[in-house]
Amino acid sequence: MLTELKPIEHFKELVATAIRAQKVKTNELAEHYLSTLLASFVFSENLTAEPLAVTYIKALNAEKMIQLRLMKQLGDIALFTSGFFSDSLKRKILDVDYYILMGTASYGWLALMHGEEKRSDSFNTLFSELSGKFTAFVDVLTEVSEKSRLTSSKDVLRVYERWLRTKSKQAERLLRGLGIDPLTVSTKPIH
Repeated sequence: MLTELKPIEHFKELVATAIRAQKVKTNELAEHYLSTLLASFVFSENLTAEPLAVTYIKALNAEKMIQLRLMKQLGDIALFTSGFFSDSLKRKILDVDYYILMGTASYGWLALMHGEEKRSDSFNTLFSELSGKFTAFVDVLTEVSEKSRLTSSKDVLRVYERWLRTKSKQAERLLRGLGIDPLTVSTKPIH
């Protein structure tokens, strides 16, 4: 008998494990949000080819309900892209730092907007946390994406390069788990 595994169930376990491994202090709502976010990106039509800046400008010039939807979309895409595709961003004009800034700002804006509406306190709390811990959540998604892929020296080098660029705690833990202390690695030639 085959059982069907739904994406949300699959990601819920992976996200919970990564949050514990990363030692990120968060609540159940944020954990559920991350799991739902990953499940929503199982289908590529949820990704957009539109640059984040274009979405941002559209949001700023739209009516409030559209602003909320576009800012959430922008934050979600920035978080997902930063967590799952940060290595591919290093060869682009706009790197992972840009995505982190855009995602942090988008979720911060959403928190502010929901904070103004006294009736949506849980959304205010959620988006405040997503904004304030954006980099930690990027590390959580990166672990979900990569934890079983460190099989070659190329993969290890990729993690080290990400650590050099971002000083990611998750990348540092992965390297230390492999016996590499990134803080003491020397790039000077040995004579």
